[in-house]
Amino acid sequence: MSKLDKLEEYVIAPGETILELLEVNCMTQLDLADKTGINKKTINEIIKGKAPITTATALKLEYVFNIPASFWNNLESSYRESLERKKDIESIKEDEKYLVNIPYSEMAKRNWNCIEQTRDPYEKVINLRKFFSVASLSFDTELKRKLAFRKTNTKKVSFESLYCWLRYGEIQANKDEYPKFNIEKLKENTKKKRELANKQFLEQLNLIKQLLKECGVALIYEPHLPNTYVNGVSYKVTCDKAIIMISDRGKKDDILWFTLFHEIAHLIKHSKKEVFIDLEDTESNDIELEADEFARNILIPNHIYQDFVNNNTVLNENLIKEFAKNHNISTGIVVGRLQKDGFIGWNQFHNLITRI
Repeated sequence: MSKLDKLEEYVIAPGETILELLEVNCMTQLDLADKTGINKKTINEIIKGKAPITTATALKLEYVFNIPASFWNNLESSYRESLERKKDIESIKEDEKYLVNIPYSEMAKRNWNCIEQTRDPYEKVINLRKFFSVASLSFDTELKRKLAFRKTNTKKVSFESLYCWLRYGEIQANKDEYPKFNIEKLKENTKKKRELANKQFLEQLNLIKQLLKECGVALIYEPHLPNTYVNGVSYKVTCDKAIIMISDRGKKDDILWFTLFHEIAHLIKHSKKEVFIDLEDTESNDIELEADEFARNILIPNHIYQDFVNNNTVLNENLIKEFAKNHNISTGIVVGRLQKDGFIGWNQFHNLITRI
């Protein structure tokens, strides 16, 4: 029997307990009315569950049955809560229709907050309501509305899965205290973060998080959920705190580094009210192109990069390694940019790219 079935079956009014006590004490409802000074009609309504046991009534029942008033108050409170939960059953059943688009099993596998392994639809709905901190899965938020307008050229994005992924990031970001978001400090220490790009992103993750935290920015790295096609996201969680989320989409280290600086660019250069979502195969606009340019130029300054490709018409492994070493950057980032710009093929120099 599911928890839902149990809720539907067991809702017992406090009046049932009063009836049992009347029988044990060979009393009638009229006797109880006389002893408590409560009229018989009210006694009858209490027994039927139509009228509540008030605090005053609980005290009178304590005198008559020698059972503490706290017992009656708790009994009444539990009964009223059960009634409300029973009313909520229909809304829970209504919410079950949303489960088909939510990757519950994957979320449970990752031990996400409140998401426990279960096959019971009722339990899934309850857990998801707690996860989203909402009373119904039909809730609407500004973030959800903004997601609904995102479009890709070829990918069919599950915006329900994407919202679950974003919500997880919010929960993680809210677990820690952060200083107030400071855009000037974010600009200043961007070079410090760039100095870490000579090693793998995940190796430097804790250091990157600390540098961003000093600026009031939470960095959350979480593998993508199925059908989200997301590389990264940046937005203001509150007036005083920003968040950057990065996924493992693409499974390449250079993509992680590029995404990091792309999202930092949004926080520095663009609207503080916007949610910037870097989805695969989305149409580029001026804002996204500007963020791309910022990331490229931070990782490998344009003039240095142009000199390299202009002076080396035939590229080989040794040249790429030497260039990366001279400019304190991983070979994968260099190869990734050369591939993106068409100077080498997508199938070249795979051994210089770190996969995650």
